[in-house]
Amino acid sequence: NGQGAKQDYFKAVEWYSKAAEQGNADAQCSLGGCFMSGRGVKQDYVQAFEWFLKAVEQGNADAQYNLAFCYQHGR
Repeated sequence: NGQGAKQDYFKAVEWYSKAAEQGNADAQCSLGGCFMSGRGVKQDYVQAFEWFLKAVEQGNADAQYNLAFCYQHGR
């Protein structure tokens, strides 16, 4: 919750990317979600899958769910 701050998906992707590149599993999962939904970036299922997979490899449960969704829906 931004506590009244305006949502800025482009800025969110910027920060998620920095943390994800450093190996933060939560950021990797969130970045995958941005690619899946097309918020702050061009929608890209391949990128989403790759970021979810990186987070899954670290045991992130949310990423496991999202990766299963990708498989289920052929993404």
